[in-house]
Amino acid sequence: MPSTLLITGGCGYLGSRLIRDLAQHFAAPVTIRILDNIRQGQIHALMDLPVQAAYEVIEGDLLDPRILRLALEDVDAVIHLAAVVRTPLSYDNPAWLEQVNHWGTAQLVEACLAMRVPRILFTSTTAVYGPDGPHDESSRCLPQGPYAHSKLSAEKVILAARERGLQPTILRLGTLFGLAPITRFDAVANRFAYLAGVRHPLTVYGDGTQRRPLVHVADAAAALIQLLKSPPADSIYNLVGTTASVLEIVHAIHQTASTAIVEFADQDIRTHISFAADSAKLRATGWQPQVSLTEGLAEIINHFTGIRRFMPHRSELDEL
Repeated sequence: MPSTLLITGGCGYLGSRLIRDLAQHFAAPVTIRILDNIRQGQIHALMDLPVQAAYEVIEGDLLDPRILRLALEDVDAVIHLAAVVRTPLSYDNPAWLEQVNHWGTAQLVEACLAMRVPRILFTSTTAVYGPDGPHDESSRCLPQGPYAHSKLSAEKVILAARERGLQPTILRLGTLFGLAPITRFDAVANRFAYLAGVRHPLTVYGDGTQRRPLVHVADAAAALIQLLKSPPADSIYNLVGTTASVLEIVHAIHQTASTAIVEFADQDIRTHISFAADSAKLRATGWQPQVSLTEGLAEIINHFTGIRRFMPHRSELDEL
């Protein structure tokens, strides 16, 4: 294990869980250095950190070369999480996605080479494969939308650096779900858990048979730690705990919130597309998911208490 480890995006969803879990896996003292622009006000990701590790925080931007050189001083390995994250079907801000996810990664790679950092672990996305599947690591990549394109471009930059001495490991993640110190609620599983928690209807677009690759945030952190401790032979691994249809996600919600109301709509045709990926290659290294979909969603729903469903009368709705 490294003595100094840099985590880019350490105040984000996965980062806020990873920086805590890492501290439990070191036999010798370690410094976990966190680089994050903290633009989302995620300062509380840094509160109440474990005492087993020493933490250093650099508030700065991935696109600032001066900040990168400072952050990489005496670093043994980098876990690169910093990114503009979007659902695979989002098409907003393509220039920003390309700038941060692709060119920001390219700048980080160049800085790693200049500072003689030997290893980089990068969190990509199964969205690089495009729809359908299940896709394995040998599948052709046909990304749809600017987010997936920007992540695939970043992968290519990282893999090209192998010829210059950098040892890369790329994890193509399914959509994260479950509770972390910083939790995102824009993707379907966590969004449904939030809606069930506040007693709002769950809207299913289409017939609900469309599938999504998912992985609990703790299982994703565990995979990164495992691959950091035992560098793998290959460079690319899918990281998926389960692949579930939208209706299966609803069923998992109902295990905890049995009265959650489900509504169906035909709008937003893009959400009817299925995505699926296979993680057999990563499981062969010894990693196995530990948190089920039902358990992961329950831990979110159970944090919403004292909220009852509000149903205005039809007359009140008409007045609005």
